[in-house]
Amino acid sequence: MKDELYKKVLIFDGAMGTQLIQNGLTEDECPDLWSVTRQDVVSSIHRQYFEAGSDCVETNTFGANREKLKKYGLENEVEDINKCAVKLAKEVAKDYGGYVGLSVGPTGRLFVPSGDLSFDEAEEIFYEQILSGIQAGADFVSIETMSDIKEAKAAFFAYKKVKEEFKKDIPCLVSLTFEQNKRLLMGTPPEVAAYYFSLIGCDIVGANCSGGAMQLLEVIKQMQGFSFIPLSVKPNAGLPKVIDGKTVYESCIPEFVNLTEEFVENGVRLYGGCCGTNPEYIRAISKVLKGKEVSFESDTQKKFITSIYSLLDISQKFSVYEFKLTNDFSNEAVFELAGLEEDAIFVDIDENVEPEILKEFLIESQDFSKKPYIFNTETESHINIIERYYFGVYGIVSNIHGESAVKVQI
Repeated sequence: MKDELYKKVLIFDGAMGTQLIQNGLTEDECPDLWSVTRQDVVSSIHRQYFEAGSDCVETNTFGANREKLKKYGLENEVEDINKCAVKLAKEVAKDYGGYVGLSVGPTGRLFVPSGDLSFDEAEEIFYEQILSGIQAGADFVSIETMSDIKEAKAAFFAYKKVKEEFKKDIPCLVSLTFEQNKRLLMGTPPEVAAYYFSLIGCDIVGANCSGGAMQLLEVIKQMQGFSFIPLSVKPNAGLPKVIDGKTVYESCIPEFVNLTEEFVENGVRLYGGCCGTNPEYIRAISKVLKGKEVSFESDTQKKFITSIYSLLDISQKFSVYEFKLTNDFSNEAVFELAGLEEDAIFVDIDENVEPEILKEFLIESQDFSKKPYIFNTETESHINIIERYYFGVYGIVSNIHGESAVKVQI
């Protein structure tokens, strides 16, 4: 699949939830459990998408993580639900030579310091789900509808851990959902997300859900110049309306079709639909794009560092604010980093700083600082903490030909 994305456009599927509701799913039922209890319906939905032209489908596991399943008292059924869903989709896919992606949605909780979900806990939650899906034979992992770059990174790290344990090259898609201001809920712009996830090892990056195709075209255009890898897009069928107590999507098929060429011109190599879409959307897209041969090449350069909120070209002149980190660090110190005019924050880490102090600084400060970090350290334990808890591409001071310089790290 990964090789194909560099040679042609692949067709994704459309909404699963919308189709389950049309087949009788009620508000108090767990949609993911239907992969165990209503396998005939779920299989039929996969089959309809393949027959409409999909090259790959996602499993019915969007909310099949421990945290989301708690609502239904099913938190101990993560393994069974995910394995059943993958096997179900794989059984259908073999008739069409298609691919199956494990759908991994968000936990529904906010990350610290805004909420109570830690990076480590989130990674454990995603690891459990992704391990089950890969064990069952998923062809790729689809981390989707993420509104927080921190949560998306936790899911990606969980994927990486499973991938390394299996010693198997299983591709990964990270797909994010954007607000009408073209930023993630937590403020990250498209170019930062595309640059970061394409640089740290994702195979596909993109956007899904959000608004309609026109809104996501603007997001994709911003991503295009900052991605080293092919892009994916799955727009909603526009914005929903509530009519007679029911959520209704107006058909936007012409818009999906009319924008296909622009999406492809801007790097999209995986195109499908999200909420409100159905096999008719996929059939319409397929008539235009199925098997379309077009190579993917990126001219993005590794010359930027990022924060959660912004991106900085370090090949150009820039200003820095110096911050000395010692073991005396207190949470109140992060307010010093709010509202800075400088382009980047130079974090000079004392060699004796405890790893836990550095971790606390990173977790507490990034929501306030908004500017990319450049670190001055040669301590391996410090670098390991930074790689895990810094939510962007950072700079690090290096001695190059006898002179200090900043280089891009991930």
